[in-house]
Amino acid sequence: MNTTKGRRRQPPIGYALRKLDRLIEERFDSTLGERGISRRQWQMLNTLADGGRSSATLTDALAPFLDQVVGETVQQHIDPLTQQRLVHHDDGTFTLTDAGRNLLKSLATEVQNIRELTTAGLDERQYEQTIANLHTMIRNLEDAQISETDPR
Repeated sequence: MNTTKGRRRQPPIGYALRKLDRLIEERFDSTLGERGISRRQWQMLNTLADGGRSSATLTDALAPFLDQVVGETVQQHIDPLTQQRLVHHDDGTFTLTDAGRNLLKSLATEVQNIRELTTAGLDERQYEQTIANLHTMIRNLEDAQISETDPR
């Protein structure tokens, strides 16, 4: 299906995705920033809620959100959490402290409100179809990358 012909009434997918991501980022920054937490730090706290993680496993979990072009790392986001005693680092493992767990719990409602605002007007089926469509596009591009680098 070629969606680039005859559909110029809508902006291209890249534009829409970038704009949506920027708006979500701004909403998270505004909401969480009032509590001194960035979106990446929220994601780290949320990832650590299931148990301790090494720096490598945190990096793997958060890689899609880090801007590797500018050298953004997990370390620059986890250090402030450790300094605020929200995260404890011991023997290569990061874990939530009681204060971190309490902050995560108190922010959960605010984050849920952002998610509900973002998806307002979409029923469950529409939301699931949107996610499925995006994953199809991701696979298409990932598969193209693999076949372009495959020496066969």
